[in-house]
Parts: sequence; structure tokens; C-alpha cells
Amino acid sequence: MSFANAHNAHNAHNAHNAHNAHGGGADGQGPMLAQALLMSREALAPMGEVALSQPAARTQGLGARLRRIEPQFAVAALLSELCEGLQVSAAAEALTITVPQGQLIRIAPPSDDDLKTETQLVAGYAELRAERIAEILVQTEQILPFFTTILPLDPRWTPSALLLASLASDLATAIVQRAKLGFGIARPHVLSADIQPIIACPGHSAFPSGHATQAFALAGVLAALTGRASPEMASPLDRTAARIAVNRTVAGLHYPCDSAAGAALGLSLAGWLVARATAGTAPQIGFDAPRWGEDAPAGSRDFHLPAFCAAWEGKTCLTRGAEVAFAPAPLLAALWFNARQEWAERWG
Repeated sequence: MSFANAHNAHNAHNAHNAHNAHGGGADGQGPMLAQALLMSREALAPMGEVALSQPAARTQGLGARLRRIEPQFAVAALLSELCEGLQVSAAAEALTITVPQGQLIRIAPPSDDDLKTETQLVAGYAELRAERIAEILVQTEQILPFFTTILPLDPRWTPSALLLASLASDLATAIVQRAKLGFGIARPHVLSADIQPIIACPGHSAFPSGHATQAFALAGVLAALTGRASPEMASPLDRTAARIAVNRTVAGLHYPCDSAAGAALGLSLAGWLVARATAGTAPQIGFDAPRWGEDAPAGSRDFHLPAFCAAWEGKTCLTRGAEVAFAPAPLLAALWFNARQEWAERWG
């Protein structure tokens, strides 16, 4: 998913602002307005020296400055700050992300036999395609609206919270694409011509699932912002993230272990983001795809939220080590403060 797609919740708002500010061309009047402004200035502005104001002290804090710039540029600055200290090693045998304080996450890929087993599960999910086709098609382009219908997030009320969500989504995309390149695992339809995906398969490889990584990164960050833990069986955020992940298997694009690895990666990145925002801690996580399913009844390698929560609390395929403490990132801390304030004022 592209950066632009992560901002779909902002698009109408931004287009409206651009139109109000300078014509924008949204209704075809951009060139005419520019011509009118040119003529107006020529009629009213002095011919000689122009009036000047004395520059004043720069009093805005980082949070105020973030609110004044376009969301895509704010996210670019935040992403630059957030990635300081991250070391990513993406190879066929493992994805490893380390920070100066220690290892953040290590993910080991599934075996060929695991993929064969899970391709049968992918085939079984085809029964749900007619039921979920609308969700699958929309989620190909955007997933944030599925979370903003759960929480009262809106560009007018919670611009900082939505900026935080975009940052989580973009961080997840950047890291998971590195992982995919390193692992190079074929999609299910390559293993079996009977899978026949109902949407076009992306060019990047299967493991881990990008949608699962993004969805659980969003769920983890939004849960922390609203004072909840993630993953939780009762959380509508986590249930939504899991359904988004499963929909990619329904569509024929992903193995269940892609979703499990993506969920682990997404929550790890969410933990890192929140820790950098709050001077908090994040656990060291390990995910061993060949052992996925050992915590499930009958050793099923299927992915669903109860199976993932069981793995999260277990000690087999998914392990959580000691918490690592982090110093705050100034830009991110300012954004977090604004987002928390917006959430506290959601009642009006």
C-alpha cells in the first residue's frame, strides 16, 4: 500500500484546504483564480518598494509546527526521526531489527513444507470470497477507515492522531517491504494453479503480510493512544486488524503464517513507536514461523485472533523477551502530546 493510500482519510479535507488557500483546481477554477489574483495585485500593490514587517521570534513548539505543514511532509520528518537507531538486516534466513539497546524483533521464515500445508488452508478460504469481496477490494487501497469507524477520529477533531496513524502505517510499509525482499517467498498461487486469486497479486513476495503488518501497527498504536493494550481478544481494533489480515488469505494472496508474522512485526513496530513517543519500553520479540500453530488446537497453522493471542502469551513460536527502555524522540513526543490531548477532548 502506498503512502498516498494511508492518507485517504485526509484527502477530502486536504483538497478543500488547498482549494480555499489558492484555487487548487478542484473545480476547474484554478487558472482563472490565479489570473484574477494577478490582476488584483497589479491594481493594488505599490509600484516601488513594498511594506515590510520585522521578523518576530520563532515561538512555536515542534507540535505546533507539525500542525502547520502538509501531512505527507510531517510524516516524512517524523519517519526520519523514528528510524534513527534502527538497524535492519533482511535476508532469506531471518529478518532482524536491532536498536542500540538490543534486538527489537527477529522473524524466521516458514519451511517449504509449511507453505504446502498452508496452501491447502488458503484454498479452503475461497468459500468466503463472495461474502468478503467488498472488504477485499476496498482494503486493497485503504485500511485506515476501518479503524476510524471504531474510534472517533476525524481530520477536523484529531489531526495529530491521524498523523500518528499515517506514521505507523508508513513505518510498517517501509520495514515489511525490506523483509519481503529478503525472504523472497512465493505467493500461494505459485504453488498451486487452483488458488486463482480474485485480485491481482502484487509484485512483492508473500512473507510477512504487509496488510497484517500495517493493520496491527495501527491497532497497537491506537490502542496505546487510547489507554488499551494490544493484542486483546475483546479489542475491536485487534479484531479489525485480524479480519483485514485474514481477508488477504481469503483473496488468495497470503498464507496464514504471513498474517501471523505481520501481526508480530506490526505490534513490534507499534511498541517501538510508542516507546519513542513516551520514553517508555518495548519488548524484544521473536517469531519462528516453522513453529507457528504449536499453541493452537491440533497444531493448526491457521491464523485468527484467538490463535495469535495464544501465541502472544505462549513460549513457542512467539516469544517476548526483556523490555528495552528508550529516550523520547522530540518530534514524535510533541505529536503524541497533541494526539493525547485531542483524545482527551473527544467529548467536545
